[in-house]
Amino acid sequence: MRIAVAAQQTANGHYRAIVPLQELARRGHRVHWPGDPSFHALRNGAAPPPWDALHVQQMHDEEALAIIERVRRAGIAVVWDTDDDISAVTRGSEAWHRLGGRRGIKRSFKRAVAAARAAHLVTTTNEHLAQVYRDHGAEHVVAVENYLAPRDLGHRRPRHQGVVIGIAAAGEHEPDLRKLRFAQMLDTLLERHDGVRVVAVGADLRLRGEHRYTHVRPVPIEQLIATETQFDVALAPLRDTGFNRARSNVKLKEYAAAGAAWLASPVGPYAGMGEEQGGLLVRDGDWLETLEALLADPDRRRALAARARAWAERQTIGAGWARWQAAFRDAVTRARGG
Repeated sequence: MRIAVAAQQTANGHYRAIVPLQELARRGHRVHWPGDPSFHALRNGAAPPPWDALHVQQMHDEEALAIIERVRRAGIAVVWDTDDDISAVTRGSEAWHRLGGRRGIKRSFKRAVAAARAAHLVTTTNEHLAQVYRDHGAEHVVAVENYLAPRDLGHRRPRHQGVVIGIAAAGEHEPDLRKLRFAQMLDTLLERHDGVRVVAVGADLRLRGEHRYTHVRPVPIEQLIATETQFDVALAPLRDTGFNRARSNVKLKEYAAAGAAWLASPVGPYAGMGEEQGGLLVRDGDWLETLEALLADPDRRRALAARARAWAERQTIGAGWARWQAAFRDAVTRARGG
């Protein structure tokens, strides 16, 4: 197949477009990346190029909707991908302000639904999010998980003394961290236990114990797992909200690839996961107790980390490329009236 890609330069774009399409290209499909001369026809208003499919990752502004319509009329399949439930964005979050509050979110979700309805196929990260778009009129929606790139495996872990508790969280996680009183919990942990350090990538927890707390500014997605290799225990807290139930489980895959045991909230994509994947699920009020038990049991930490690494090896795009290929072939068949 000849597949063109319109993707955002974000972590979402990395997992939902770059990683899967690079693998499909490796397996013989022709991929037209942004900047390819074949895109000039769209910009200049000429007839669309001879693609079999166009993969549109997350974009749903007026220009994107117009391009989707033009490509459809030319008989080219449109696969529209999303990994967020825009309608459930949390008040006060980074996305809430970026999208312009309640009215902006309503407008953005209306356009997202229009893109989903216009596409021959919608791809999402999980069944919860797939159902959101089915409920709003998208007829053909499939869930395909996020997968790691092969290069994400095999990073060397730096040696260090003590135990490093790590968390990687973007600004959109800050309301959850505040309402869960996560910084206060970690401050208590540091007060009670010598030899423990906390590293936060992205969101700044502003812990009181500054001499044992390190804040790392956000890093490019290609460097994230290498940064997380310093974690011994990695944290993924989520409140039970509609927005969080639509999230991907890739954060736990990243932690596992970094060689860390993980603790996560039993919410959305993490529900049903556990020791087989190298971690434990933790209810809202149990974080301190669970962390202290894990600190007191180094053998269990090592066993969980070993399981995490083994699980991560099974979570590269090599395990998921066929689902992406099937999705594109399905969309092409629909576009051709099959």
